[in-house]
Amino acid sequence: MKRILLSISLLWLASACRESTEKDPTTTTETKPTAEATEEKSGHEEGPADVVELTTDQLRIGAISLGKVEYRNLGQLLQINGRLAIPAQSQVAITALQGGFVRSIPLLPGQPVRKGQLLARIENPDLVGLQQEYAENQSRLTYLEAEYARQKELSEQNVGALKVFQQTSAERNQVRSRLGGLAQRLRLVGISPQAALDGKFSAYYDVTASVAGVVTHVAVNVGQYVQPADIMAQLTSSQGLYAELTVFEKDLPQIREGQRVSIRLNNEDGKERSGRIAYINRIIDANRSVRVVARLDQPDARLAPNTFLKASLDLGNSRVTALPEGAIVSAEGKDYIFVVTDEKAPEEHEHEEGEAQHSEKEEHAHQAGETEQHGTTFKQIPVRRGVTQEGYSQVTLPATLDLSKVQVVIKGAYAVLSQLQVAGGEEEGHAH
Repeated sequence: MKRILLSISLLWLASACRESTEKDPTTTTETKPTAEATEEKSGHEEGPADVVELTTDQLRIGAISLGKVEYRNLGQLLQINGRLAIPAQSQVAITALQGGFVRSIPLLPGQPVRKGQLLARIENPDLVGLQQEYAENQSRLTYLEAEYARQKELSEQNVGALKVFQQTSAERNQVRSRLGGLAQRLRLVGISPQAALDGKFSAYYDVTASVAGVVTHVAVNVGQYVQPADIMAQLTSSQGLYAELTVFEKDLPQIREGQRVSIRLNNEDGKERSGRIAYINRIIDANRSVRVVARLDQPDARLAPNTFLKASLDLGNSRVTALPEGAIVSAEGKDYIFVVTDEKAPEEHEHEEGEAQHSEKEEHAHQAGETEQHGTTFKQIPVRRGVTQEGYSQVTLPATLDLSKVQVVIKGAYAVLSQLQVAGGEEEGHAH
């Protein structure tokens, strides 16, 4: 009986195992696709993403030319910042020469004025007394001149006392001095001494511009009383305008007087002005920089003081590796060149339908007698750009490049870059 039960149990276990195997096919269905995927993956190894192959037609259409890296003498430039400044003598404060009431001040900030133009009219009643005093002293001097001549003649004839002659001479000299001082005070405020002698007195005097410039500030109003030390307005003249450059201590040994400098103002959209270094301040500021004065070759009255600028100092020529500007491309904030390489470009993965169409076209081309085109492969190389002069730019190249053998795209580099980007997009779009 035990043998019969054992036989039944074994038959049941065998049946259960057979059903489980049929219902769970994971062991057979998973291994095969994994192997196929591994084989497929190993069969599509892609080349580097910075390599692209161009056909002969693409080279012709893109006007791509090859050349060598050259050694050229390019000027080294020092880039510095600065601002436009004016000397102290071109900043004019308009003050009253004598105290008085402002009766007219026809000025507005930003208004241009010419030399000698009326800036303000001041009323001072004391001017009338000054002119009157001048006229009286002139009359007194006329009398003393005549008395001096008479006393001198009497003294020479021993008729008059010598003491009287000496008193007359001293008084005449005193009146002469006073009269000269009064005349100068009248001329300072623009009043003619001769007009005072003619009885034409005036309580007004005019303040005029001593230089041509632009009004930058007006500080008084009509009717306001001003003292001689009060500033009524301020003028700024463009005469002597210069570039004040900030040169750091480490660059100071490269600066010398008479050095050429190119200047670009921030508000002139790249317009270049020229000048020369005039003075170098030897006092180093707290930020370890010095002030350098550069005179403009062509002064311009339209320039505004305190305008920020960028300057380039010519430090002389040096022999450097250089390429034409057309050989250098910029992408994502970096500079690159393209060189001919033996590396293989990434394979293009096409769908079965595309492959079939390609096969049909290839077969048709062979039937028509066409020959297969052989392409040229280019590799993208990062470089560092330096100074640019006369259509050539200094480039710092990787040390691994053999400059005597390497061929560089010197014209049409952007066409190569475009093809590289297109190839990268195709690969990405057909990635498995």
